Amino acid sequence: MAELDKDRIAAAALAVADKHGVDGFTMRAVADALGVTPMALYHHVQDKAALATLIVDTAIRKHPLPPTTGVWQEDCLAIARWMRQSTLKHPVVAQLRRAYNVWTPSMLQMTERWLGLWQQSELNLEDAVLAATTSSMAITGLVKEEMIFRAMKHPGKETLAWLPNVRVMFETAPDRDAQFDLVVRSLIEGLHARLTRNRSQPAKSMANVTQRRGSLASTRLRKPAKK
Repeated sequence: MAELDKDRIAAAALAVADKHGVDGFTMRAVADALGVTPMALYHHVQDKAALATLIVDTAIRKHPLPPTTGVWQEDCLAIARWMRQSTLKHPVVAQLRRAYNVWTPSMLQMTERWLGLWQQSELNLEDAVLAATTSSMAITGLVKEEMIFRAMKHPGKETLAWLPNVRVMFETAPDRDAQFDLVVRSLIEGLHARLTRNRSQPAKSMANVTQRRGSLASTRLRKPAKK
């Protein structure tokens, strides 16, 4: 029997999690996959949380972040594609990360680079953080919804017979890669344009707003002069 090491343990644990999901991810199941006793496994990892952390770190190490190009929009798209590919290949990794509250330096490298790219867009720090967090959540939700749609059973022809527009949407097979790129590009460009435009507009003071409201009110109350 081959000696246990972190790579072998992580590979077996990922295979178990891929097959059985978070609920079936147990130390005993992983030990059985390795052909060892749970006690032997505990000599290398402290508990399930440590095992989940090992899986996350190994998955990222085997699928490193893409190299940068110097064009922040293209680099954002490249990381979004990386997120999607990683999630579609091993959906359980993200589930384990959330279930066991995994935060490691290797996992946070993506977050570090993501905000750095938005800062390259010349937004101020507050707007860059807003754009980075908003876009990250939107992309995560988009990928999650894509996985759900891929797995769900679509309505039958009888159901769609009297709904021509819905039928077209279900019968048309989109290029999902191109669809993803379109949404991500639109999201990045739209957020940047909106935040840049908001920054260029001077903020209205409460005094100006109150003064304008008073002027409008007096205009409405003023009666037309009698002829």
